[in-house]
Amino acid sequence: MIKVEGIHKTFGKVHAVRGVSFEAPDGKITGLLGPNGAGKSTLMKILSGAQTDYQGEMNVWGQKVRFGGTSDASANGIGMIYQELSVIGCLTVAENNFLGKQPINRLGVVKWTQMRREAQEHLKNLGIEVDVDTPLNQLPFSVRQMIEIAKVIFSGARIIIMDEPTSSLAQAEIQQLFDLIQTLKKQGNTIIFISHFIEDVLQISDAITILKDGTVVETLANTGITKHDVINPMIGTTTSRLVRGVDEVVQLRSTESEMVLAVKGLTKAGAFTNVSFDLQRGEILGLYGLLGAGHEEVGRAIFGLKKYEKGKVELEAKPVPAGRPHKVKGMGIAYISEDRGGSLFHQFEIFKNISLPYLAQVLGPALSWLIKIRKEIAVAERQIENFGIKTSGPAALVSSLSGGNQQKVALAKWLTTTPKVIILQEPTRGVDVGAKSEIVQSIRNLKDQGLACIVISMEPETILDLCDRVLIFSRGQIKHEIKDAATSKSKLMELT
Repeated sequence: MIKVEGIHKTFGKVHAVRGVSFEAPDGKITGLLGPNGAGKSTLMKILSGAQTDYQGEMNVWGQKVRFGGTSDASANGIGMIYQELSVIGCLTVAENNFLGKQPINRLGVVKWTQMRREAQEHLKNLGIEVDVDTPLNQLPFSVRQMIEIAKVIFSGARIIIMDEPTSSLAQAEIQQLFDLIQTLKKQGNTIIFISHFIEDVLQISDAITILKDGTVVETLANTGITKHDVINPMIGTTTSRLVRGVDEVVQLRSTESEMVLAVKGLTKAGAFTNVSFDLQRGEILGLYGLLGAGHEEVGRAIFGLKKYEKGKVELEAKPVPAGRPHKVKGMGIAYISEDRGGSLFHQFEIFKNISLPYLAQVLGPALSWLIKIRKEIAVAERQIENFGIKTSGPAALVSSLSGGNQQKVALAKWLTTTPKVIILQEPTRGVDVGAKSEIVQSIRNLKDQGLACIVISMEPETILDLCDRVLIFSRGQIKHEIKDAATSKSKLMELT
């Protein structure tokens, strides 16, 4: 049905896809797996016409094609269901189903009765029982997702790409979605199913293609294979991060010390449920899970970047306000985002970035502007030395630094004054082996100084390199705790 050969795509010096050859057979469900940064999204954007600048060849329906945009892909029967839905909540089910294609009479007036009737019939054929006059925002997320799928099918798509379709669904809703996917398969449609949840891919797919570092490492027929059969090729050795063997054993040793942070029953609908844990002084606690597991949202909630409906956070037995990051920072909690682009001002000098979070403390009482700049530069020089930032000096622009050194600036700026707790989200993502080693050592030094750290990551290497204790998240809940025990990359993956 769809076949690509020798696909290459670069973004600057980054090779997102390297010589990928991939096919989705007619009337089958092909699962697509791979760790973060494997190239899945880039490849699907090429297939769906969203990315047009690439090298290689694509064939659809046996014909060589090169799409100029998503409309070309749609005209060739390809539809993409994104993780973030594109349906319009204030419109009814029928209006969403016919969006942009409403039946009209010769005067341009919408044939509402015909539209409702045809929408009801179309959804019934897909096994979706819903009142088509209901506004979509009054329906559960799982139903809205199925309406989006129906809309794509109604547009004429017979090759449907689904990006993380189960990430926000409960177990019962997942089965409802899988029933719909099986219906689509029986009707002769071809499905490409992308997910970080290995069990979901194993349950629904006829074959599984595994991507890693922009290449296809294996394609497996889904006949009796296990989760471990998928994990081995997916998280094997790599040149882009510190390497551990799949089954290399790491001994975790928890610390017994004074409790600094307590998280109690934290709940936000659709993100995480009843999350509770403690953090001790001089401990590095790992929150590990795959995309959509909820651990990243928990980190943002603790720092006040995401509000929650239930539960509480306490720092040294004092309540931490929800949804107020400035107040949280003032209490002594620091947060380093995984997004360097959003957490640093690249067009400004290093010293301005480093002093920004604690500017009042750095500058002290009112002084002349010249002395203030000197104080900022002095603090920046000390942090540049402490974190081994490779630069010509504190006046250099952040944009002139490598990715690894930018990450060190992000770390240095939050440690201009010592916080009580630091939350690090993907602290080593997108950096080379040397920079990662230095960042890991810097975080370990913080632990030795008695700082309490939370490391949030989807990379098992990062968790194993840094953490004393690990909480494993899946679908918004803590499923397992590993402490004072031996573990490995494959063990972490199996527990998600």
